[in-house]
Amino acid sequence: MLEMKSIYAALALGLASLALGACSQETAESEEAAPPLSATEGRMFLPAVEGNPAAIYFELTNDSDRAIAVRKAEVAGTERAEMHDYMEFDEKIMTQIDMVTLDPGETLSFEPGAKHVMAYEVSPDLKPESVTSVTLTMAGGSTMSFDVDVLPADAER
Repeated sequence: MLEMKSIYAALALGLASLALGACSQETAESEEAAPPLSATEGRMFLPAVEGNPAAIYFELTNDSDRAIAVRKAEVAGTERAEMHDYMEFDEKIMTQIDMVTLDPGETLSFEPGAKHVMAYEVSPDLKPESVTSVTLTMAGGSTMSFDVDVLPADAER
C-alpha cells in the first residue's frame, strides 16, 4: 500500500513539473495584433463657463471580427469623464451610460445631441489649439488611447 502511494505521489509530481514547464516556455515570435478599435475626428470643446464640463466627440470603429463593449472613458487633464447619451421620454434628456457596444465593422458617432463624453474639472493647462488624450477601457480591461484636438467652446461643432 505504501508503494502505491509513493508511485502516485511521484506521478503527480512529474505531471505538475510538466505543467509548470509548459507555462514557462517562451512562445514563438508572434505578429502583434491590430488594435480592435480605431478613433478618428477627435475633438474636445472646452466649457463656455469655467467649472462646467467639456464635451468630447469622435468616430469610433470596431475593426475586429467580434462585438466590443466600451465601459469607461478617461481624459488626460481632467479629474473624471463619463459617457453620456440622450434619451427621449416626454422630452429629450441627457443621461450617463455605463457601456456602449460596437458590432464587428460598426462605426459609432460620438456627436452633439447623441452619444458623447463629458469631462469634468478641466485643467487650466488645456487651452484651445492644444491636444489631449482620451483612453477608452473595454470590457475585459484592455484599453486604447487616441488624441483629440482641444477647441474653444464657441468653435463650430
